[in-house]
Amino acid sequence: MIELRCRVCEREFEPAPLASCPACHGPLDVQYPATAFTRPANGPTSMWRYGALLPHVPTQVETPGFTPLVETPRLSSLLGIELLLKLEEANPTHSVKDRSAACAVAAAQAFGFETVCCASGGNLADAIAARCAAAGLEALVLCPADDHPLFPAPSLGAKVFLVRGSLDDCRALERDLGGLFPWGFVGGNLYPFASEGAKTIAYETAEQLGWELPDAVVCPVGSGMLLAKIAQGFNELESLEAVSGVRPRLFGAQAGGSQPLASAWAEDRPHSRVHPDTAARALAIGDPVEGELAVGAARESGGAILAVREDEIAQRATLLAEQAGVFSDLSGGVALGALFELVQSERVVAGERVVLVVTGSGLKPTAREAPTTAREIDGDVRAVLSALGL
Repeated sequence: MIELRCRVCEREFEPAPLASCPACHGPLDVQYPATAFTRPANGPTSMWRYGALLPHVPTQVETPGFTPLVETPRLSSLLGIELLLKLEEANPTHSVKDRSAACAVAAAQAFGFETVCCASGGNLADAIAARCAAAGLEALVLCPADDHPLFPAPSLGAKVFLVRGSLDDCRALERDLGGLFPWGFVGGNLYPFASEGAKTIAYETAEQLGWELPDAVVCPVGSGMLLAKIAQGFNELESLEAVSGVRPRLFGAQAGGSQPLASAWAEDRPHSRVHPDTAARALAIGDPVEGELAVGAARESGGAILAVREDEIAQRATLLAEQAGVFSDLSGGVALGALFELVQSERVVAGERVVLVVTGSGLKPTAREAPTTAREIDGDVRAVLSALGL
């Protein structure tokens, strides 16, 4: 049976919808019973093929995950390495957030919640709305008015609140609501379970490489959760003796207009909050909730966290399309820009096998009109209560 373990006081608790440790308010992680790992020969062609290493497995196991890992001969030749792209745009709502959403909704069902709430400027909102629609749950999304969000598609049926403020303000409102409603909150009482979805990228990458590890992995960094969880996935496979090779170096890529972790890395200090001003909207997170873990993952693996200039991001995204036929969002341009810097500085050397995680699709619009049913509100609890007629 799984347990929740506090990172601070290390106390363990039975699985429950908890936003933090009941004893010391520290962050919680899911712990799994010691078990021998069997490489999945069968099972669904989705992330749920690794169900033994996930907190809850739903009845719907067809998606998301097991996204393609594709070769890129032209980009590989240009960079002098063996470059593989992990295409998260192949997920149901075309982003990596489908993995977290799937775990969040599976946990919500396990705990008997009928409503799932999240704060998001785009991809997570779509993912939660879609997964809730498939599961028959109500989705409530807090979107930031100030950050030009990508509103969830109206056809997905989510209740959308347009909050006057930033994404960080929406997250604060989500935390405040967590003490009032018997809902599942993706950034709160469901977070320890939701965040587990991202680690399956590491499982899939290893399996798709014949259970061998790549030399390096490059991925965009916003909240820091993706990099931290990919590190966890590789660590788990290594501890279970499921893979061969040396643990890959992990490199995080931040946009120049939102680089709290890259700046902290360069200056060897704890990160501090910044005000995001970047075209890569999916990475516009000024106060990364898992920043410390992401920095630790990069450092422990021998990697780094880099920033890519704003005027370079779109150029690199275009190059990804021209040289690999992959139309990514601007996060892909950030990741590829960081990879070019790594090759030029010889932190990635000729002949190495590198996996670049393409986290979202450029086919999504950079702006989308708010659903006609969206309610614009102030960023406080009373505004939400009024909008709900309570």
